Amino acid sequence: MNTGPLVSVIIPAYDAESYLAEAIESTLGQSFQPLEVIVVYDGSTDRTAEVAATFGDRIRYIWRTN
Repeated sequence: MNTGPLVSVIIPAYDAESYLAEAIESTLGQSFQPLEVIVVYDGSTDRTAEVAATFGDRIRYIWRTN
């Protein structure tokens, strides 16, 4: 069990469908653990939410209205 510090990476995403998967994959590929990835999408009008959902429980995403 790792008792070291938790690193939280917050990715703000508004209409970020084109870049979000790459940003999440890059973050998850880091060697530092434990790592928490939070995507906050702010009422996007593209497929940002669907892209975030493909990562399942490896990330946490928060939706809010713009």
